[in-house]
Amino acid sequence: MTGNERQSRARAADVAAAAGVSTTAVSFVLNGRDEGNISPATRERVLRAAQELGYRPNHVAQSLRRNSTRSIGLVTDAFASSPFGGRLLSAATEEANSAGEALLMMDLGGRMDRAAEAIEALESRQVDAIIYATMGFTELDEPPASRLPLVLANCVARRGSRPSVSPDDAGGATAALEHLAGLGHRRVAMLGGHFSPGARPADVGNVSGPIRWRAFRAAAERRGIDARLVGRGWMIDDGYTAAMEALGLPESQRPTALFAACDRVAAGALLAAARLGFSVPDDLSIIGFDDQEALAESLVPPLTTVALPHALMGSTSVAMALEAVRGEAPGPSHRVLECPVMVRGSTAPPRP
Repeated sequence: MTGNERQSRARAADVAAAAGVSTTAVSFVLNGRDEGNISPATRERVLRAAQELGYRPNHVAQSLRRNSTRSIGLVTDAFASSPFGGRLLSAATEEANSAGEALLMMDLGGRMDRAAEAIEALESRQVDAIIYATMGFTELDEPPASRLPLVLANCVARRGSRPSVSPDDAGGATAALEHLAGLGHRRVAMLGGHFSPGARPADVGNVSGPIRWRAFRAAAERRGIDARLVGRGWMIDDGYTAAMEALGLPESQRPTALFAACDRVAAGALLAAARLGFSVPDDLSIIGFDDQEALAESLVPPLTTVALPHALMGSTSVAMALEAVRGEAPGPSHRVLECPVMVRGSTAPPRP
């Protein structure tokens, strides 16, 4: 008998026979209910028999008995177009799998009006809980409605109460200013991040820019540092345009360090610095935000940046959803995750 044949044929009754116990004892052990019911020696025999037989539980049968599909639904607004979706999804999947849960994902492709439809579809598949994740930190006018436990990831509700997990954008921006101040910079500028009524659709609802600027400016004021906001937007060309403006100021006003609203803006700032003959970090320090995979470490020089905890948001949101399913959550809670500074080669003390 091959290993595959043995796995497909092994049943709980086979495990019971091999271990010399009842099928009830096997059920207790394999479903984690053996403590206080089954002796340690019996538990060990059952686990050894299950391993030798290659036994795998029948999740369909378990779902019928428990009225649970052992699955969690994940609804995202724009996963396919996000550079960070992979981190969140991978960590969420690993956390779910470690708890014996499957993760079912539905991507709205930017169509926020389809959120209710996606949640209803997941409810019809009898998932145990739902995670609603946005790829940019967003304040929702109304949290998604669901009759199941629902956790917000990378977003919060302006009204209503839903468990949520989000990055500490303000703390990250403060840490960026403190990093530059610690190096001795006294004139700094933040590039991009804000948006006007004519902003691109992808910017709408994302509140990271204003949050980062307010925190950066407040930290600069506490330190007695001259800080200004230059330019708008989140793309490489936005960073290039803003940096050209900031670096075109008279030398007495010109910033010695630039804080970019995101790593793409920082990439544009690096291009502008090269165009104007500024050496980074000898003549100019640049720090980004996001720690975007395949970008931040690949720039020349490698970019000092503030890391967004997308992976931790993915695993934390699953853990919070499972807490709600088990009835362990005391009530709606909001967890804010640290955004640490990743120091690389684009920041240094200013020239005397």
